[in-house]
Amino acid sequence: MDSNVPPSPSTSDEPASVLERLQLALDSGAVSGTWVWDIANNSVTADLEFSRSFGLPAERCRAGIPIEEAFGSIHPDDLDRVAEEIQRTLQRGGAFRCEYRTRRDDGQYRWIEASGHVELDADGTPIRFPGVLIDIEGRRAAEAERDRMSALLRTFAAAVPGVVYAKDLQGRMLVANQGTTDLIGKPPEFYLGKTDLEFLEDKEQARQVMATDQRIMREGKAQQVEERVDLADGTVTIWLSHKAPLFDDHGKVIGLIGSSIDVTAKQAAEQALRELNRTLEARISEAVAQSEAVQAALSQAQKMEAVGQLTVGIAHDFNNLLAGITGSLDLIRLRLNQGRTADLERYVSVAHTAAQRAAALTHRLLAFSRKQTLLPVPTDMNALIGGIEELIQRTVGPTVNVTVDLSPTLKTCLVDPVQFENALLNLCINARDALPGSGNLSIRTAARTLLGAQDGGDSLPAGNYLSIVVEDDGIGMDAATLAKAFDPFFTTKPVGQGSGLGLSMIYGFAKQSGGQISLESEPGQGTRACLLLPVHDTQPLAAGEPLPSLALPDREASKNILVVDDEASVRAFVTETLSALGHVVIEAADSKAGLQLLQSNIPIDLLVTDIGLPGGMDGHCMALESRKYRPGLPILFMTGYAHPELLESSPLRSQCPVLSKPFSLEALVQQVHALSYTASS
Repeated sequence: MDSNVPPSPSTSDEPASVLERLQLALDSGAVSGTWVWDIANNSVTADLEFSRSFGLPAERCRAGIPIEEAFGSIHPDDLDRVAEEIQRTLQRGGAFRCEYRTRRDDGQYRWIEASGHVELDADGTPIRFPGVLIDIEGRRAAEAERDRMSALLRTFAAAVPGVVYAKDLQGRMLVANQGTTDLIGKPPEFYLGKTDLEFLEDKEQARQVMATDQRIMREGKAQQVEERVDLADGTVTIWLSHKAPLFDDHGKVIGLIGSSIDVTAKQAAEQALRELNRTLEARISEAVAQSEAVQAALSQAQKMEAVGQLTVGIAHDFNNLLAGITGSLDLIRLRLNQGRTADLERYVSVAHTAAQRAAALTHRLLAFSRKQTLLPVPTDMNALIGGIEELIQRTVGPTVNVTVDLSPTLKTCLVDPVQFENALLNLCINARDALPGSGNLSIRTAARTLLGAQDGGDSLPAGNYLSIVVEDDGIGMDAATLAKAFDPFFTTKPVGQGSGLGLSMIYGFAKQSGGQISLESEPGQGTRACLLLPVHDTQPLAAGEPLPSLALPDREASKNILVVDDEASVRAFVTETLSALGHVVIEAADSKAGLQLLQSNIPIDLLVTDIGLPGGMDGHCMALESRKYRPGLPILFMTGYAHPELLESSPLRSQCPVLSKPFSLEALVQQVHALSYTASS
């Protein structure tokens, strides 16, 4: 510490000093600078790493600079928010944490997290503000990708037909779609978190299913199996299941994911066909009908096999990710209610990108029926295309030169805007995949008048149409490929890189919107896709109303709250919510760090912990151990399981409420408020 900096008035036994040293130690794994601000003399002394993070001369930082000089390195979009957060902390004292971008000595902006503590004198005047900088550039990128995949997985599970589910290593059901609920005949809360042996009535069948699952996880290879399931009404059914091991980022098996379809009718038809072979002359008419049934069942099985390919390799912690996304959305609503919009960009950007890609997958999965649910509204097509131009450029990558020409004055069409964006994005992605490394992609709109059905090529009525053309100079297609391009599940891409649903979805969308799509292509001459949509003679629909606001209750008496969770996005959500209520929040990422805090002399009024924690013990065991040091400490559990079995016989069961992930901001605030009131009384 610089010798010119006045010593803190706090003694080593005071809570503020202990909190400061402990927080700095916990966060020191990625420290990229430290500072001490002598508030009375407006002098910030900092180390070499701090000077690099802010792009300031090291000599001046060591000697001490005014706080305003450090502000000059903060990104303009973050400056007001940082200043406001510092001012609030100076007024109340205590912990400070803020994420923002700084211009480093190489001129590039990077995300950092500033964590510190404002010390007040006996009169409540701020006198000293020490802290550390953490480089969070990589963490933010990882969180954005995790949020994107969470939304994708949630939409995927809801949209896939048949039965789709995921289990952990013990065979407990983690997540499932509506088809699974219909098959079991019980609500999700009945079977989630339980094994087949616990929720299936036929125990022998349950043991066989679990044995198959364990074998697939043990061998580490995807398999297709047939399984018998007796329904609640006694009906015997046969299910064709595609099951695959679930891997983590390190290639370790952490569970199983599967998709199943009822093939009872298919097998019955096959059996009938065998009977027909023996009595063909006597039952020729019946054989024709049964053969058609067999073909229909086989076609459905092939579709299910294609959908099953999409499930292989999906390995993520579903409930933690969903809790993080729900928290981010709640925080967006909170910021809107508070009138603070400057820090919404990162939340909105992640949500928008994830929603676009998740919606694209949903409609691809529905496309084979070509019966998507459309919500058409009068839409300014030029404005719609211009609005996603940047997204298209980011999607196709920097090696593709994208040009957009939006020229016609007749530009209003009656379409579903979301489905049109998905269709246009699919066309651009197909064009990118056809470009060998780099190339050109153009998007053009033009007015077109059809005089009769012969001009439409596909029996379009006469009238005014908007032509949207997506053209590339890539490898093109031969006549055989071009003829099958719109067939469901047809793809020229390797297995696992394309479902063959994209163009089929666009074809169905165009038909349902009163238009058509056509392709022109030759090998080596690129591809030209032309989407015709009828022009609508009304004004485009105005933008929708903003999201409803979300208000927090009145600030409560400040409590010291320990939050323990290994998921960074969940910790961020919980911490920001509790800090907004005026509480002082201490964070820990695993049970080891959490127990060290609980064993220390730091004042802690409430423990909020995840049950599933790394560090040698779970959250429940950590809470039990803490009773030795803090017998009356209120505890709030968070968990990704609807009914965690380990709490069934726990002595904490009747004392500690449980929040199931994903939970809302309101639910968190209500539980913390109730526990804080109980502790106070």
